[in-house]
Amino acid sequence: MLTVSRLVEGMGDGDWVVVRPDGEIIDIEIPKDIGPATLMVGPVTDALKSHDGRLLTGAIDRDRVWGVEAFALNRVVVRRLDVEELTPLELCETVTSWRLAWQKSEMGSD
Repeated sequence: MLTVSRLVEGMGDGDWVVVRPDGEIIDIEIPKDIGPATLMVGPVTDALKSHDGRLLTGAIDRDRVWGVEAFALNRVVVRRLDVEELTPLELCETVTSWRLAWQKSEMGSD
């Protein structure tokens, strides 16, 4: 669960906070030229399968998907959140509902 008060605390006097989907605030260098809401992603190493609801229909190419390792949010996005607690999915849906597109940046890239 993500809490807005924890995000604000994690920002401190800065303009950014980076938080893992489990709510852990992490201290990493913010990549240059990212948008106000950015998905920090890494490669997917697990086997993936697609299904039609009942049957497996085949393997998914892992090079075409990515896993969200963290969210990088600027102060404007955090201040606009109007609930105290939200799940990672709710965070994604809320930001998207503002018609703000999520950007993607590889974790550790600059």
